[in-house]
Amino acid sequence: MLRIEIKVTLSSMKDHFVYLPKNPANSIWGCVATAAGYTNILPGTQYPPRQHPLDHHFDWNNGRVLQSFQIILISAGSGMFECAATRGIQTVKPGTIMVLFPGIWHRYQPAAKTGWVEHWIECQGHVFDEAARIGLIEPEHCILNAGLISDFSDCFERCHGLARIDALANQDLLSTQGLHLLAMLGHVRRSEHGFTKAIDDVVQRAHMLIALRCQEPLDLPVLAAEMGVSYSHLRHSFLARTGVSPRQHYLNTRIQKSQDLLVNTSKSVKEIAEVLGFESASHFSKQFKDRVGSSPNYWREKRAKRHKKHEQ
Repeated sequence: MLRIEIKVTLSSMKDHFVYLPKNPANSIWGCVATAAGYTNILPGTQYPPRQHPLDHHFDWNNGRVLQSFQIILISAGSGMFECAATRGIQTVKPGTIMVLFPGIWHRYQPAAKTGWVEHWIECQGHVFDEAARIGLIEPEHCILNAGLISDFSDCFERCHGLARIDALANQDLLSTQGLHLLAMLGHVRRSEHGFTKAIDDVVQRAHMLIALRCQEPLDLPVLAAEMGVSYSHLRHSFLARTGVSPRQHYLNTRIQKSQDLLVNTSKSVKEIAEVLGFESASHFSKQFKDRVGSSPNYWREKRAKRHKKHEQ
């Protein structure tokens, strides 16, 4: 099998850009990369270069509005950025990430004295839409300090390699790099919110203990004391880090375990309720329906019919 080496040395890279078909509905990744590029803007030169399509070209006086998300890394040089969702002009320096949102006016340019080096990828799809909906990325916080700039640079190296070899054939691989960059943006945002390793350790340990004890009635304040933290600290950290409270996570974990038992065993609803420590079969059924949308027996029957259909 032919192995293609996609690593590119950024210091020796030539300017390039590519625009790809926009069909996010066909992407199994929930995201499709529609453009990518690299440009080294030398001091005193025109910005942006004129060879981009009309719907992507802009100037500082007028700005522009895109219909896709863009992630831009400035790895060298300096400049300025402004968008409709933020107040005033913001300074751009090495390690700055600019996140552009569809439908939101923006403009940016390098300083004439320094120029800059920009790496960018454009993406569409429901994963980016959902990230914006839940606040993982926000127009009001579209300028970020990469912090782990080497990780972003490494990811963009892979993007550039894929785009330069055969962008259309590599569009799916390029799209997954867009997802990787989105995940790293989430990491940067969590750091800005004050999520430390200590908080992550608390949440991870609580997650493990809840998984191990999901079949037991769980006293979460006692669990927090066992971990050496207050319940309010545990709850706040867990909610901020995962989006759900420890109690909700505990209930969700029990329901997921019950689904495993419904699919993989012949145990009755009453027996499953007893195994998982629910007060009664009716209490279990109510909790299940509230979260899944159907009764345990109906859900099991639907799964059994689906499995039988696949076997035919």
